Amino acid sequence: MIKILFVLTAISPIILHAQWVEDYYKPVEQSRVYLGGDYAAFRMSLRNFTDVYESRWGQSFGGFVGVRAFSSYYVAARYGTFNQSGRSGVHEASGESLGTARWQEQWLKLGLRIHPPTEKKWGSYYGFGIGFFFIKEAEPISVFNFLSEQSSSFAGNGSGFYLELGVDYFVLDKLAAFVDVEISSAGMRGRSTFEAMSVGGWRFSTGLVFWPF
Repeated sequence: MIKILFVLTAISPIILHAQWVEDYYKPVEQSRVYLGGDYAAFRMSLRNFTDVYESRWGQSFGGFVGVRAFSSYYVAARYGTFNQSGRSGVHEASGESLGTARWQEQWLKLGLRIHPPTEKKWGSYYGFGIGFFFIKEAEPISVFNFLSEQSSSFAGNGSGFYLELGVDYFVLDKLAAFVDVEISSAGMRGRSTFEAMSVGGWRFSTGLVFWPF
């Protein structure tokens, strides 16, 4: 009996350690729904954007939601905005100040996100889908009309695609912080979606995501 107790005492730390290791490295199944928001730096792809506006770079805000379809696959919806002011100078054809120009862009993206079960507290994901872009330029200057020597405003819609890649870290059981990079492309007014003619671009974001259930 003493020998049995001695053996059990000797091996119990090993058993407990093995169980701890198994639990520690055991992947945790993700929730069925996630939602969150982000702050990002966005770089416009449109080549002649700076003919009218200050910079291709600007701040962007967004939000998103996803619902698990099966396994690690989530149907995702993303919303975001990007605004930019006109640069200094004068439009030669009309004499209007470029400083009064305003670019207002919104987008809605629908797609699929693959988010494997999280190991420990770190996770990663990637996704892709289609995007719908809504552009409005304030009077009197439009980047689309700039080269044709017109000084009218512009409003229109475009469509294209997006790709995303991200890493998240669970600070709480249902709350994670993340960093994400996204590239999107979309054509306007009959233009192709190639890099230099796209109203999409690179988006580098960080934010929080909540997994309620």
